[in-house]
Amino acid sequence: MSLTSLKSESKIPPTLSPSETRRARQREDARRAILDATEALLMEAGGEAFGVRALAARCGYTAPTIYHYFGDKDGLIDALLEERFERLLAEVRRVEQSDDPVENLRGMVRAYLRFGERNPAFYRVILATRRDGVDRSPPAVEAAVERMLSPWEELHAAGRLVGASVEAASQAFWGLIHGLTALRIARPDHPWAPNLTEIAIEAMLRGMIREGDGASDGSRTPPAGKAAARPPRHAGRTRSGRTKS
Repeated sequence: MSLTSLKSESKIPPTLSPSETRRARQREDARRAILDATEALLMEAGGEAFGVRALAARCGYTAPTIYHYFGDKDGLIDALLEERFERLLAEVRRVEQSDDPVENLRGMVRAYLRFGERNPAFYRVILATRRDGVDRSPPAVEAAVERMLSPWEELHAAGRLVGASVEAASQAFWGLIHGLTALRIARPDHPWAPNLTEIAIEAMLRGMIREGDGASDGSRTPPAGKAAARPPRHAGRTRSGRTKS
C-alpha cells in the first residue's frame, strides 16, 4: 500500500496565504514523492540496500533535493519508518478493550504480529542499526510497547502477576514477540511450526500470570495457598477396593 494515501494538504496550516499554501504544497508533494520512491525501493530490495542515485532516478528529484528534505539517507529512512509504524500504533490502539487484561494483551500482541508479517521489509530495517550506531526503532514502536504496558499494570494491581515486576514482565514479553517476529523475517524459508508463536506466548503468560475471575481461557488456577478441592482418594470405596452400592 502506497503512502500517497496520506494527503499532503493534511500537514499544511490553513492560515497560510494562497502563495504560501502553494509553496507548502509543492514542498510536501516533493517530500511525499521521495518517501514513496523510498518505500518502493525498500520493498524491492527487501531492506535498505539501495543508493541515493537510484532513489533520485525513481522519484525524479536530485540528490541535493533529497538531502535538503531529509539530511541524509538515515534521516530519510527514519522518516519513512516513523510513518509506517504509526500505522502499527494505530492498529494497537484500535484493539477493543475488555475487562480481562490478559485478553487485551493478547489482542494487542496479535495486532503487532500481524503488522510484522505484512511488513517484513520495514521490520528488517529497524533490526539494523544506523550507520552512526543509533537504534532504528521509531518512536511509534516505543509508543506501541508502552500501550501494551497497561495490562501488566492491571495484572499487578489485581495480584495476578507472579514472580516478576511490571517492568520485567513487560520487557520479557516484548523480547519474546520481537524475537519471534525477527526470526521469522530473517529466516522465512525455515520450517517454523505454524502455531509456534501462540505456543510461546501462551507458555509465557501461564508462567507469569495467575488466572483470576473472568479468565478468558477457562483454565483458572486456584488462589495462592489454597489447593483445588478434590475428592478423597478412597471416597466411595470399601477397604477391599469394592465400590459401595
